[in-house]
Amino acid sequence: MAPELYELELEYDLLKQLQDATAPIGASTLVHTLGKKYGLSQATIGRRLMEMDVEGYTALEGRKGRILTEAGSERLKLIERELQQKNANSRLMQTLNHSGEKALLDILVARKALEREIASLAAEHATKEYIHLLEQSIKEQQRKLEQNIIPYEEDREFHRLLAFAAQNQFLRHAVELVWDTSRDFLETAYIRRTVGSELVVDHRQILDAIISRSPEEAEAAMVNHINQMIEDVKRYFAIKNQILNIEEAR
Repeated sequence: MAPELYELELEYDLLKQLQDATAPIGASTLVHTLGKKYGLSQATIGRRLMEMDVEGYTALEGRKGRILTEAGSERLKLIERELQQKNANSRLMQTLNHSGEKALLDILVARKALEREIASLAAEHATKEYIHLLEQSIKEQQRKLEQNIIPYEEDREFHRLLAFAAQNQFLRHAVELVWDTSRDFLETAYIRRTVGSELVVDHRQILDAIISRSPEEAEAAMVNHINQMIEDVKRYFAIKNQILNIEEAR
C-alpha cells in the first residue's frame, strides 16, 4: 500500500472508531482494534491521537479517553469521499494498465483535449512565479536525462504546474482525474526514450510560447507535444508486435 493511502486509511479508521464508540475511548482500547491491522503500538496510537487533538478532530475527556469533535466528523466525511474516489480511480487504473495500446492512446487523446486549453490559458495567466517554477522543472528534467535517468516525476510536475498556472480549477481537476487514473506519464516517458525521441524539447517550446504570452503558439506547442507522444506510442507497439510475430514464426 502506498504511504499516502496507508496514512489516510489509518486516520479514517481512528476517527471511525471514535465516532462509533458509545463512550470516550483511549489508545489502550484502540490498540486492540487497530494495532494489529496497522502494526502500531499503544504509544504510537497515543501519539496519533494527540496529533488529532491539536488538529481539533478529537477532544480528551479527563482520564476516560477521547471523543470525536464536530470538526472530526467533517474530517471523517472528507476522508471517506477521498477514499471512495481513490478506490474508483484504482479500479479504472487497473483496467487501463491491462488494456494495452488502445487505452494509452485514449488517455493521450483525452489529455490533448484538456491540456491544449490549459496551455493556452497558461500563456495568458501564468505569473512570474509559475514561469520560474516551469523553468526549474525543465532544468531538473535535463539534469536527470544527463544522468541517463528518465524524469518521470519531473515530467508530470511540469504538466501539473501548467495546470495551476492556467488558473482554471475545473480544467485542472478534470486533467488531474485523467492523470490519476492512468500511468501514462511513466509509460509514455519510457516509450519515448525507447524509440529515441527527445523528452524535454517539446516542454521548452511550450514554455517559450507561454513566456511570449502567445495562447495560440502555446496551444499549438502542446498539441504537437501530445501528437508526438501518440506517434511514439504507435511506433513502439508496432515494433513490439513485429518482434512478437518474428518470435512466434520461429
